Amino acid sequence: MCDTFGITADWSEHNVAYFAKNSDRSPNEPHLVLRVPAANHMTGSMVRCTYINIPQVEHTREVILYKPSWIWGAEMGVNDARVAIGNEAVFTKAKKGEPALLGMDILRLALERADSAKKAIEVMIKLLKEHGQGGNCGYDKEFRYDNSYLAADPKETYVLETSGKNYVVIKVDEKYAISNRLSIRKDHILREGLSPGENFSKRFTEPVFSYFSAAKTRRSQVTEKLSPANDSYELMNILRNHNENIEGNEFNHCSIASVCMHAGGLIGDHTTGSLVAVLRPEKPITLWTTGSSTPCISAFKPVFWNTDSAPLFSDPKASFEYWLKREHIHRAAIADKVDVISLRERITTLEKEWLQKENEIMQEDTPDTSKLAALSAEADKQEQAMIDELYNENWREINKKGRYARYWNRKNEKLGHRESNLTKA
Repeated sequence: MCDTFGITADWSEHNVAYFAKNSDRSPNEPHLVLRVPAANHMTGSMVRCTYINIPQVEHTREVILYKPSWIWGAEMGVNDARVAIGNEAVFTKAKKGEPALLGMDILRLALERADSAKKAIEVMIKLLKEHGQGGNCGYDKEFRYDNSYLAADPKETYVLETSGKNYVVIKVDEKYAISNRLSIRKDHILREGLSPGENFSKRFTEPVFSYFSAAKTRRSQVTEKLSPANDSYELMNILRNHNENIEGNEFNHCSIASVCMHAGGLIGDHTTGSLVAVLRPEKPITLWTTGSSTPCISAFKPVFWNTDSAPLFSDPKASFEYWLKREHIHRAAIADKVDVISLRERITTLEKEWLQKENEIMQEDTPDTSKLAALSAEADKQEQAMIDELYNENWREINKKGRYARYWNRKNEKLGHRESNLTKA
C-alpha cells in the first residue's frame, strides 16, 4: 500500500513541480536509498531484474532509487534528467500470471532509460507490452498486484494505470494523487484494451481488495490538502497525515486509512520510507528524504545530486544499517521508551532550519553546489546526533497487552534477520 502525488509547475505558486510518495511495505522490510551510476553496456547484453532477464539498452542513466532491499526495482526514484516516478499497487480483474517484470522493475527501467516524464510513460508501456507484469511482491508473504504510476518532470506530469497488459494514460493539468485503486475513468489520452471514452476504473477494478485497501480514504486525504500554495514542508506533513480516528494514538493502534500508515494486528503494511522531490527546471533539484520508516517521527533530510551524505548511499549494507537504527527508534516509540512529542518538536526545528538554508541557496542565480553539499552533510550530522542521543537498547520490550502489542513483539523478534537479502542493487 502506498500514496503518491504531484503538483505541476504551472499550477504551483512556487513555479516548480513537486513529487511526493510514501512507500508502504512490510514493517520489517528494509527500505534502501541508493545511488546507481550511469553506465554503458555491451550490445546484446541482458539485465537481470527481480525474476526475469530482459535485453539491456546501450546506456543507462544515473538514478537515485528508494527501494525494498530484496527487489531489483524501486518503489520510487529520480534520474539525472530530473524525472521522478512512483508506483502503486492496484487490484484489478486481470489474471495473475507467471513471474515477469514487477511494477518496481518497470519503474527502475524507465528511470534508467527516459529523459522526460512523457518518455518514461512510453518506456513503461513498451515494457508492459513486451514482458508483462507479475510475480510475488511480498517480503514475508505472497502478495501480487498490478500497478499504477505517476511520472513527473519539471514541465509535465503523467499518470499510467494498468490491468495486466491493458492500460490508460492521462496528463495532469494541476495536481493528482494515486493510491491503491484505479482512479482513471473516461478522460484518458492513451489506452489499450478499451475504447475511447470508456471508464477504465469501472471496467477493471477488483472491488473487494480495492475497498479494503482504504485507498479511497487516503487519496481523499491527500487531494483535499493539495493546493497551489503547498511547499516542501506542507507536502512532508501530508505524508505524515493520520486518519482522525487514530490521531494522537498512532503508536497503540494500526491504521490502513492513514497516509502515514501504521501496521499492527490485521494490518500488515507500514510506511517504510518517504520522499518529497522539488523538480526545478534549471536549478538543482532537492530530494527531501527520510531514509527511514514512519514519517511522523522521521526527519526529511535534504539530498542533492552532488550529495555524498546519508541518507543517500552507494552501498546497500550501509543503507540497511542506517534504516535499521532508525527503525529501532520507531519500535522504541511503540514501547513508550521515546518521548514522541519531544521528538517531533526537535524534528520540526531541524527541518525548518534546513528548509530556510536550502531556500537561501536556491535564491542565488546560480546556486552554489558546494553549499548544497555542505547543507546535506550538516543535516546528516545533526539528525544522526539526535538519533544517537535518543537510541534505546531496550526497543524490543513492548510491555503492553492486546493484538497490537503481540504483533509488534513478533516483528521485533524477526527484525534484521534477513540482512543477507540485500544484494539486489
